[in-house]
Amino acid sequence: MSNIEEQNLTEFLLEVKAKMAIITTSENIEINNINEYVLKNSGKFIRSKIIYLYGSEIGVRNQKLIELASAAELIHLSTLIHDDIIDEADLRRDMPTVVKKWGVKKAILYGDFLYTKTFHGLNSFDNTAIANVLINCAEALIEGEFNQLKIKDNSTFSKQDYFDVIEKKTAVLFSGVLVCLGIEAKLSEKQISELEQLGLAFGRAFQINDDLSDFKDSKTTGKAEYKDLMEGKLTLPMIFLLESLEKDKQKEVLKTVENRNFLQLKETLENSGCFEKARYERQVAINHCIEYTERFIKLGKLNELKVFLNSLLVA
Repeated sequence: MSNIEEQNLTEFLLEVKAKMAIITTSENIEINNINEYVLKNSGKFIRSKIIYLYGSEIGVRNQKLIELASAAELIHLSTLIHDDIIDEADLRRDMPTVVKKWGVKKAILYGDFLYTKTFHGLNSFDNTAIANVLINCAEALIEGEFNQLKIKDNSTFSKQDYFDVIEKKTAVLFSGVLVCLGIEAKLSEKQISELEQLGLAFGRAFQINDDLSDFKDSKTTGKAEYKDLMEGKLTLPMIFLLESLEKDKQKEVLKTVENRNFLQLKETLENSGCFEKARYERQVAINHCIEYTERFIKLGKLNELKVFLNSLLVA
């Protein structure tokens, strides 16, 4: 990406953050304090980057991109607040979570506040079809959270079950924002469907990459090592391992997790080829991203997006 394009993206993200701050302003001082804390530590803005990079290429106006990105990021943020409550998480991005800092009751209320403010902001969209897509995304994310609860400590959970869960838990919002771009750009139904598939492939690759990063040093990934395992989540490498074992061996592996013998588990996963299987599934999803990207993006920009996708999705 050229220096000018990087500068344009940086400026765009600053405008998105400013829009999010405006949308979530409250008359309640404590809500504003939580807002300031959350927005200051709101992550890498992956969804906004996707919206900007693809939306700019298919001719969507910058103001519409800002509106869409701010809505998507707020929906995502609200799910993170609720995730941390469910997981009883103390840290996110090396900072105390809202639930840790303000308690369960205020964290629940704040997560709900973000949802309602986001939907209020959707009224600014000229096209109700776009607002409806985002509302459906929010509903699917909640359903995905329910489905994810089935993964915890469930040795019978299969690879297909996992992909069904992450389609709603992770991929649906990536898919939804790309569909919104297609609607705004007045693309054909076939092209919008292809954008939807691009988003689903991106979400799948993104989640598998996150699963793999659970076993890597936090300085490299920005995510606490073994965070998912400590929260009882069965990630894709673990699902591959459990699928390959008999019942008694599955119990031994789950006992290893329960006892937090993570180094032993990591060695077992590496020796069994389960990490390699997960990396293969990640690459398949990345290749699908690139395949669909090639249908929309001109050659000059295509190589930059290929580099972007590979660098973002391979921790």
